[in-house]
Amino acid sequence: MKRQLLSASLVGLGLAAIYVWAAGCAQTIVVEIPPRIDLQPFQTIGIVEFSSTSPNANDALNQLATQKFMSYIQGAQPQVRFLELGPEPQVLHAVGRERLDLDALKAIGKKYGVGSIFTGVYEISDVKPSVSIGGNLTSLNVAAAVNISLVSKHWDTETGATIWTDSRHGQWNVAGFHKEADLPGTISISNPGEDYGRYIEQLDYAVTDSFRPHYERRTVQKQ
Repeated sequence: MKRQLLSASLVGLGLAAIYVWAAGCAQTIVVEIPPRIDLQPFQTIGIVEFSSTSPNANDALNQLATQKFMSYIQGAQPQVRFLELGPEPQVLHAVGRERLDLDALKAIGKKYGVGSIFTGVYEISDVKPSVSIGGNLTSLNVAAAVNISLVSKHWDTETGATIWTDSRHGQWNVAGFHKEADLPGTISISNPGEDYGRYIEQLDYAVTDSFRPHYERRTVQKQ
C-alpha cells in the first residue's frame, strides 16, 4: 500500500514538473485575424447615400448613417476608396432609370467608373410603451423604447449580383418610470430625436464587422 502511495506521489510530482517546464517554455501572443471580406481588390467603390422610409428619419441622419459606415470601413481598411454618388433618386435620375435593377447597376458602373456599390436602408420605429407590475402589486415599471434596423448591400455593377449583405437591429429605451410602494417614483427621459444618430452609429459599427480585423490570444512554445 505504501509502495502504491509512493508511486502515485512520484507520478504527481512528475506531472507537476512537466507542467512547470511546459509553462516556462510557452508564451502568449496576440494574433491578428484578417477581415473576412477584403475590399481592396475593388479599387474605387461607389456608395449611394443611405435612406429610410421612416417619418422619424431626415437628411441629416441619412448622411450620418452613410458617413459613419464609410469611416468604420476605412478605419479598418485605409486603402479602400469611396465615390459618394448621392441619394438614390438622384443617382437613378442621372442614369435614366426608375429603380435599382440590373440595368441601373450596369449604367451606374459605366457612368461613374465603379465596379461595385454599397447601398443601405435603416428604419426607425415609433416609440413603443410597455408596462409591468410587480407580482405583489407593490411596484410599477413603465418604459418606452424605440427599435432601429439597418440593412446594407454590396452590389456588383457588372452582373448585378449581391457580393455581400448584412443587417443589424437594436432596441433602446428612451423613457422610463419606476415606482415602489411607499417610495417616490423615479423618471428617466431622453430625447429620441437627438439620440437616433448615436443609435445608428452603433448599428453601422456592428454591420461593418466583416470588414475589420480581429485579434485573439494564442499560447505558443518559446523559440
